[in-house]
Amino acid sequence: MKIMETLSLDYDTETAFASLFSALASVKTSADATATAESSRKLIESKLGGPAGVVGALIPLVWLETKSPHEEINSETSPSSAVQGDDALAILTYLVETHPSFYMSATAQAVRHDAEAHLNEQSSKNRNITDALLTSMAKLIIAPNSESEVGISTDAHAALLSLCKYNSHEKDLAKRLFDILICLWDYLQRQQQRESSTAQMRIADLMIDVCLLGDNEIEAALHGPQCIMAKLLQLALDYPNNDPLLQMSALDQIERLAVNDSKYPMSTKRAEFLLSSDVLRKGLFVLVGVGDEEFKVEEENQEMDPINGGAALRLLTAICRVGVLSMISQSSQISEETWKKFETLLQMFQRAIRNFHPKGELERLSYIHAASSLVASCSIVASSTESSTLAKDILNSMWEDTTVLHEWLSLHSRVSQPKLKSAFLSSLSQVMEPIMWSDDVSIPGPANSTNVSNINPCTRPNDAIVMQLYQALSDANNGRDSTELILVSAKSPFVEERLGAYSLLQALAMRGLGLRLLLLHEGGGASGGFLEWLLMHELETTIEGKQAKYKIVESMLLCNKEFIRGIVSDKVYNELELWLRRGPTYVRSVPWEMATE
Repeated sequence: MKIMETLSLDYDTETAFASLFSALASVKTSADATATAESSRKLIESKLGGPAGVVGALIPLVWLETKSPHEEINSETSPSSAVQGDDALAILTYLVETHPSFYMSATAQAVRHDAEAHLNEQSSKNRNITDALLTSMAKLIIAPNSESEVGISTDAHAALLSLCKYNSHEKDLAKRLFDILICLWDYLQRQQQRESSTAQMRIADLMIDVCLLGDNEIEAALHGPQCIMAKLLQLALDYPNNDPLLQMSALDQIERLAVNDSKYPMSTKRAEFLLSSDVLRKGLFVLVGVGDEEFKVEEENQEMDPINGGAALRLLTAICRVGVLSMISQSSQISEETWKKFETLLQMFQRAIRNFHPKGELERLSYIHAASSLVASCSIVASSTESSTLAKDILNSMWEDTTVLHEWLSLHSRVSQPKLKSAFLSSLSQVMEPIMWSDDVSIPGPANSTNVSNINPCTRPNDAIVMQLYQALSDANNGRDSTELILVSAKSPFVEERLGAYSLLQALAMRGLGLRLLLLHEGGGASGGFLEWLLMHELETTIEGKQAKYKIVESMLLCNKEFIRGIVSDKVYNELELWLRRGPTYVRSVPWEMATE
């Protein structure tokens, strides 16, 4: 979309704009001023082809500096400069307030399109973004009739977010916006109306989107005791809460801060907040029914909140994952004090998991993610060069807690639930290889010298912990061999369960000890041997499954190239190497003589 350019207005239209602006000062108290404003509006609409034309003429003027009353106007070079900046915004605001059905949606769309079009325009860096403009756009997010016209709020949200993206070099822009949002938030809370809950969440949604842009924005959200983040935390953590649905929405918004992908990579300040915030930690532990060393929960409250306890547990799980990914990130600059607070969080998180008794499928899924995140976090901390005694103690107590391990690792309790089985198997693979939590878990090809075998051993569990985990899987399933359990799931008729098993086999194949365990399994039961299963291409018919099996082969050859030729036959090695070169869809050819026998 092209950027809106300032239109050249004829003398009558320019005069009508000036007349309308002059009348605005008295429009609320003078009938004559109101009549003048309406007469000017009708003239402008007739000249510019209706409300859309009026908006199109005013939007480019909004970005300009407001003219001084004593500044001369050059009508030849800038015929519309008499009304620009906040003056043009005042006209636009009047039109939106007096004729919302014609101007509100059109204005929100036009500002959004113009803001997004300017994102990468070098020539538009001189745009003037005033507090009045930010306030007007923020009001459109909570406009009275935007409840039924969601598009207006969406456009206003997108416009403000685009302004923050484009002006990321302007450090105070996010703070100015947050100060305005705080005022609007206070106004909504004073209304004490049910409709204000939706508007509050729209403000929170915009605030979180802006915080995801970088460290400057998250710092602005946390600036001062009455910061905008404190308002969101109060909604999310207030206990007991009179509006549990609003509280659930607030918890979901905070969970968005844990996102870590190519679009919004985890920033240092965001990770520091999630891992070290005392207010957040204490509030979440109250919701899940436990206390910490500084904040004790009363006896009558030592139960998980029946409505939002699960949401609080999911947020704690997400925070644990932030800790894990920060540990394996080479660019992480988390402070020592934050890591100590994170270890305390892990200790209380274990208590919360022990007190959580899942009943439905959704609760069991939350439990799987929570338990795996806790074990993964403690495993990495305990395996680091500066290993933590607290992390080791938590991990040891987890191995001894048969109730928690059975709930997490038992396959027998999920015989008829392939999706839960898949979630459990995938969670186990991510504990063994935390790098599989990141978006890109593919193994680099031979042309790339950087592969998974070069991962810093301090950022993954050591072999001793993996062996304990592997043994715990067997113990939780009546002593049945762990490799046999995985291969049975790898042959499941349900593709979800197979994919979960493939991810666990890939994680095992990424380390020498795991690969030896797999190769030593000769079978004899219903599962057969690992190599026998792997080389039977016809067992997998789906594209996703073929790609997942291919990743197992990649891990075997590229992560263990120093010794794999010595532990498999030349025939098997050549077959695997051919598979690696041909790709996921490779199928072993059958000689014509054998095919026709």
